[in-house]
Amino acid sequence: MSEVPVPTVEEVANEIGKIASVIGSAYLAEVTDQASRCRVEPYTDALAAALCRRVLRAVNMANLPLGLLQDETGATRVGSTDPEVRRLEGPYRRVVIG
Repeated sequence: MSEVPVPTVEEVANEIGKIASVIGSAYLAEVTDQASRCRVEPYTDALAAALCRRVLRAVNMANLPLGLLQDETGATRVGSTDPEVRRLEGPYRRVVIG
């Protein structure tokens, strides 16, 4: 488990194929949220991958303000969390008791 620096907004944008100016606010929100929910010292490759997924999901969900997908069978609610983010961040999650 090697320590890596927190990815910059430009690195995340390149990884997910978006423009840095488009993901700026989502990036800041997700970095802050990840730091509040996980132990980020030392920062690892798994946390960096989870951050990229978090930002991509946040940008994509901006187009679905109600979190609903419409198809021929009706509306489907999009899940509130990404299973891959849960898997990657799982070992680093802070446990809150009480």
